[in-house]
Amino acid sequence: MTMVRLVMRAIILNDRGQVLLGKRARGTGVNQWALIGGKPDGNETIEQTIIREVKEETGLKFTNPILWKEEEGDSATPGEFWKVSYFYGKAIGNVKLNRNEISEVRYFSLKDLDNLNIGLTHDKVLQEFFSQRR
Repeated sequence: MTMVRLVMRAIILNDRGQVLLGKRARGTGVNQWALIGGKPDGNETIEQTIIREVKEETGLKFTNPILWKEEEGDSATPGEFWKVSYFYGKAIGNVKLNRNEISEVRYFSLKDLDNLNIGLTHDKVLQEFFSQRR
């Protein structure tokens, strides 16, 4: 039986069009930069999940997240199938990191992304996102 795993990711933009990335503190992609996000708790909607995950990991409030894209694919784990929902929008508040999840956060411009160690194929996702916004 195939297990479908849901995950949500946030493309958080500032007023200069830069994207917020977090350096992963554990798990897959440890010490790599990645989009903020995670999996649903209980019966959360995908919107509730991404708002909670951003708050839990960064302390920021992800305001009015807009669903940009959903993609599905096989996981590295046999029998697992991923469905990833990407949201974009702005976040407000002050950063208060959950250091168990993320060691650092920073906003990066599109040109900065080429020189970063980005995990989980988020570099490809961001290239596509920014190419559609031009």
